[in-house]
Amino acid sequence: MDSTSVKKTYSSISNSLHNRRVLDAIEGIRELITQSGREYYGDQLAQHSLTYENILRHSFGKIKDPQRTSIYLYLKRNLLELADELQEKILTDIAAENVYHQKKQFDRTRGTERTQALAYLESLAFNKELSSILEGVSLSEEQSSPAREEALIKIFNIIWLSDKYTEPEIELLDAVCDSEHFPWHDKSLIVSALTLSLLRYFDVNKFLLLFRFVQTREQYTWQRALVGLFLCFLKYNDRFYLYPVLEEKTLELSQESDIQKNLEAILIQFTKTRETESVSKKWKEEILPAMMKLRPKIEEKLDLENIFKDEFGEEKNPEWETVFEDAPDLLDKLQEFTEMQMEGMDVFMSAFSQLKNFPFFQRISNWFVPFYSDNQAIQPFLKSADSDVDLSPLVEKLEKTYFMCNSDKYSFCINLSLIPEQQKSMMLNMANAEMDNVSEIEKSEELINDFATTKSIYTQYLQDLYRFFKLHPWKKEFEDIFLLEPDLFNNAFIKNIITDSKTIRNIAEFYFDKQFYPYALNIFLSLLERDKKDIELFEKIAFCYEKTGDFQNALVYYKKAELINTERLWIIKKIAFCSKFMNRWDEALSYYRLAEKRNPDDMKIQANIGQCLIHLEQYEEALQYYFKVEVLAPENHKIRRPLAWCSFVTGKFDTAADYLKRLLAGSPDNRFDLLNLGHALWCMKEEENALEAYKKSVASFKNFKSFESSFLEDKKHLLKHGIDEFDIDLMIEFLKTGENL
Repeated sequence: MDSTSVKKTYSSISNSLHNRRVLDAIEGIRELITQSGREYYGDQLAQHSLTYENILRHSFGKIKDPQRTSIYLYLKRNLLELADELQEKILTDIAAENVYHQKKQFDRTRGTERTQALAYLESLAFNKELSSILEGVSLSEEQSSPAREEALIKIFNIIWLSDKYTEPEIELLDAVCDSEHFPWHDKSLIVSALTLSLLRYFDVNKFLLLFRFVQTREQYTWQRALVGLFLCFLKYNDRFYLYPVLEEKTLELSQESDIQKNLEAILIQFTKTRETESVSKKWKEEILPAMMKLRPKIEEKLDLENIFKDEFGEEKNPEWETVFEDAPDLLDKLQEFTEMQMEGMDVFMSAFSQLKNFPFFQRISNWFVPFYSDNQAIQPFLKSADSDVDLSPLVEKLEKTYFMCNSDKYSFCINLSLIPEQQKSMMLNMANAEMDNVSEIEKSEELINDFATTKSIYTQYLQDLYRFFKLHPWKKEFEDIFLLEPDLFNNAFIKNIITDSKTIRNIAEFYFDKQFYPYALNIFLSLLERDKKDIELFEKIAFCYEKTGDFQNALVYYKKAELINTERLWIIKKIAFCSKFMNRWDEALSYYRLAEKRNPDDMKIQANIGQCLIHLEQYEEALQYYFKVEVLAPENHKIRRPLAWCSFVTGKFDTAADYLKRLLAGSPDNRFDLLNLGHALWCMKEEENALEAYKKSVASFKNFKSFESSFLEDKKHLLKHGIDEFDIDLMIEFLKTGENL
């Protein structure tokens, strides 16, 4: 059994347990025991099997066991943890990944390193005199700093690579959490190691430790712990119900007054960091093309949808107010200065992605070290013996700013130290000037408050995590946490904390604003259950359905919104648009006529009426509407295409040919324009010119079959205008031979 098979078997066990197929899970675990070569696990499995047999036996007897449910959940928990342990044992034995290689090395030296590192950790947590080293008092001493750095790396690896924590480790980490002598940046590093460890291997004690770090409310540390809880509950949401202590701690946390807005900030920043492009890209590359295939072919031939196309469909309702304010605690001045950075859209990701190859980043722990000026790891880069440039003042400024994440700050400093002296001075001056500007803004008395600072910590930390999971050389070995879905109503942790309707609406508005329409839709539908008179909810639900390609439901909710306000022009146009896209052309036309009465000079409405009339084969009236658009927008060359078609169908062949020739002057290879020109010329008795146009059209199609299909769709119009059916068949045969006259 290879790594892939082990993971597949484990996944099957997990799914079986969550779906109450315990017998299947037991068989899967038995298979893992055999693969592991550790038959002593069989005794545990036998005991669990016996417990389950008793549950089954007593479930249908006369006497019901009141403890059955709790025993059953306890059994599932034990079986899951046994499967966890077996999978990890096997993968550590056979997997070739770097992480497992490092874990093997760690296991070999585990006893010695654990004793030394934890002893050092204990001394730092409890000994004020020794902990002063960490506060910079004795940083100049050559031996203390390297010893400290090496100890912290070992501590990070112990916390990260330990599957389950022993009681002494838990007690010590509790003590570190409470210690007043342990520096915030080292506590933050330990929290990151704890988070990575929990993401790697489930242990309920790791959750409890993260809760402890949150409860201390120590600045810069508790925020990272809350992010850790958020991420780990995303991954282990399916285990929440198995551990009552997790629900207990979550409910306890939910009682803290500011916890909702903090989790809201994390949820929003997490979504931003995942990048909106992935959603809009899916719309453009998957949903829209699939829907366009369902449109009548005349849409492609005449390109009717794109005559006034700024974007697909109507825009958002201009009457909607912005309910969600992205950064309500920041002044406009700061928003303008670092808008994209502070929004967390990761503008520096591409710039710094190439600067993660320095030796500094070869140690995993350094991807998570908060940026602070006294960090001995970067001291050699600040000023060298043969340089007059001292980067220390810049580093001190960088430490105090929030517009760049910690990882990028380290990259920036290391890179700056390596460039030529002359360029270094110039860049240092520019950077200092920029930092001064930032400092002036951030020092503004009204500008930065505690929550704005907290939000910035979330932004920086999530971007640090994003860089690690997207840029680290071992990234394929880690489960990408940024692919996890933050479902507001199905994630037990989020659902138990975020309960305020206003906060929930804020999150929905954020998703909506950033085009995460499936997420916004679920929340809006839930909110609608509480308020069925809010027309904006109906409109936004409909808009979300539309943007996910569900025009049927979009139409349902637009019509519900119409019942509340029959005079709203935007709703009328939306109903018309959805009807049109569902090929309900009569219905679309009636609504576009209503829209025309309210705004008779809107050229888009005129063009849409023309489009509906073409599909209803009311070509004379369609021609009048398109003529009107041409007069009002003579620079719009696309209008010539439906004008040419309507002219041809109504027998105005000269007019049709003139429009088509003008179109082909700008785009000589358009296959449909060439085909239609051939039709018009043939009806004008110009057979040779028609044949030439047809040949060019054939050459522009992907294959002759596609050309023939399009040609035959127009056969009824050629017959109507006097072209003999026998000649039509001969023309197709002749064009198929590819021969000249």
